[in-house]
Amino acid sequence: MITLTSENYYSNAADLDYMSCSQYQSFLTCEAATMAKLHGLFTPSASEALTVGNYFHTALESDAAHAAFCDSHFGDIYKTKEDKKTGEIIAVGKYAPYAKADDMLKTAKSDPLIKEIIDAPGQNEVIMTGKLFDMPWKIRLDKYMPDIRTIIDWKTAADLNRTEYNPATAAKESFLESLGYLMRAAVYSEIEKQNARSSDDPTFIIVAISKQDPPDKGVYLLNHRQRYDYELELVKQNMERIRRVKSGQVKPRRCGRCEYCRATKRLTKIVPYYILTPGFNGEKEEEYDDVFASYLENAQKTP
Repeated sequence: MITLTSENYYSNAADLDYMSCSQYQSFLTCEAATMAKLHGLFTPSASEALTVGNYFHTALESDAAHAAFCDSHFGDIYKTKEDKKTGEIIAVGKYAPYAKADDMLKTAKSDPLIKEIIDAPGQNEVIMTGKLFDMPWKIRLDKYMPDIRTIIDWKTAADLNRTEYNPATAAKESFLESLGYLMRAAVYSEIEKQNARSSDDPTFIIVAISKQDPPDKGVYLLNHRQRYDYELELVKQNMERIRRVKSGQVKPRRCGRCEYCRATKRLTKIVPYYILTPGFNGEKEEEYDDVFASYLENAQKTP
């Protein structure tokens, strides 16, 4: 099994050996795309949101880490022009998403509570491994304070007050729930406990800054053992299939909507229009046929 480092943490080799929260969520989104990525058959398009998020994270990590990130993504971050005298390419400003990220960073660093968390002694980008549900897992903590067993997770969000409807629970959820951050808190806490050799949960804090103008901000304590148990039970149930898919025991399912599925889609038959109906269940297609047959029969009886 590969020894994890900051250089190989996000590599396919590491992802093949370990499960992670991001990989878990990827399997739930599309098994086929995830398996293709794991085996080097598919590379998702670069996400500007992800790059901006990393820009934000490295700025809170250290000046050196942020400078290195900016150098390696110079063309993505900076507007440039050529110096007519020297021929040198020079920066003349930042593209809008990164200028917005600077506003968000200013908001974070100017708040006394968030500044206290930023300046508190601790370790950045801490890698831990452990075992959950008969599989090895890896986690990477934005900031970890081992002396007081506290995990800090930096997050950016469109709107801290936005809610999303979850049909599985028939309820609206906060961004912390809908984006899976409570699931991450539960998994991270279990792995941290294994590493700390403790039965007590660590303190888990999310510092969130919104992308609004001006940015909103919040510091949230996620510790909730009952909610952790609920999230871990869901992960356990889903991992039964994910483990079999990842090991090649069962064929991965295609979601039919993602970038990978669109790129590899092959039409084999003409399909009825109602498969596009929200909530359509392909496993119960005959029920739709009965419904439309009934509609047709009634229409024919109408004078």
